[in-house]
Amino acid sequence: MTRRSFERVLMTLAVVLLLAACEQEYDAPRERPAVTVDVEAVLTLDLEDTVRGFGSLRAIERVVLRPEVAARVRAVHFQEGSEVEDGKLLFELDAEKLEQQRAARAAALRSATVRLTDANRQLQRQEELRRRDLSSEEALDQARAEQEGAEAERDRLQAELALIEAQLADIRIHAPFAGAVSERLVDRGAYVAVGEALATLYQVAPLEASFNLPERYLGRLAAGQRVTLRTVADPNASFEVEITFLSPAVDEASRTLLVKAQVPNEDRALRPGSFVSADVTLARREQRPVISAESLVATREGYMVYVVEDDRAVAREIETGLRQGDVVEVVSGVEPGERVVRQGHQRLDDGQRVIVLEPPAEGGTS
Repeated sequence: MTRRSFERVLMTLAVVLLLAACEQEYDAPRERPAVTVDVEAVLTLDLEDTVRGFGSLRAIERVVLRPEVAARVRAVHFQEGSEVEDGKLLFELDAEKLEQQRAARAAALRSATVRLTDANRQLQRQEELRRRDLSSEEALDQARAEQEGAEAERDRLQAELALIEAQLADIRIHAPFAGAVSERLVDRGAYVAVGEALATLYQVAPLEASFNLPERYLGRLAAGQRVTLRTVADPNASFEVEITFLSPAVDEASRTLLVKAQVPNEDRALRPGSFVSADVTLARREQRPVISAESLVATREGYMVYVVEDDRAVAREIETGLRQGDVVEVVSGVEPGERVVRQGHQRLDDGQRVIVLEPPAEGGTS
């Protein structure tokens, strides 16, 4: 073999070896780099199955104060928005005309009483004379008619006087129950007609929360169930009450059920008419496995999570249950104490290596 031929053989062999090495390198699988993730342990919590409704706070008792007589407003005995006791005098109307009418009717009644007394005496005299046959039947009938007329006049005046007395009592308008008075709608000295609105009285303690729930929960609702109320005015404050009323009928238009709960409101923090949300506790589940909602990975079938095992992320399908705030109940798929990826799962594949972020040392800086 010549030197030139030998060099060609060596070059060919080198090319073959180089190609074989490249092919081997190409065929060898490359492991993806590890992903840094944040994890959380599966915890156990007591969960509550709740349903939320929306409604309003209402005064259990509410009345518009109206006069039963027409007169001028003589005095107003309350401050707008103040609380008053049961029986408190609120408005006083002018009684001058009614007192004049009462005096006139009383005088007429006294005169009618005198006439009736005389008519009774005359009737007795005519009856005695008739028994002795000293008077005619016509005279007796006349005496009876005069006595009956005098008695009817006396009764009429008594009824009119009683009506005036009742009207005089009505010029003083009292609170029919304890509560808070709205703004007054009339001023002192104004003339008010019968039935004209003067003010509104609200019972402020207790109040009644009235809200609606979907009819599908009808079989799971009962009087005495716990309700957590929250208002727009202070959404961070909650009020624990109980169901006191369930409507016997479902509203056909909305397919909802009217529910009521009584609110003590002893501190007067709540006002009638306020909007409220009501969370009704349907059931309580104790020590259930839970994870953060952000740990869930949505799939076509439902949800999965990445469980950290031996520094690798293992995809595992789970079944979820109740949601309470930002935590989710895990019915099956993971066990308490296992670690699942909370942040960083968007870049993970099943079985990929992970680097778990350790929480910063207490007192350290991030």
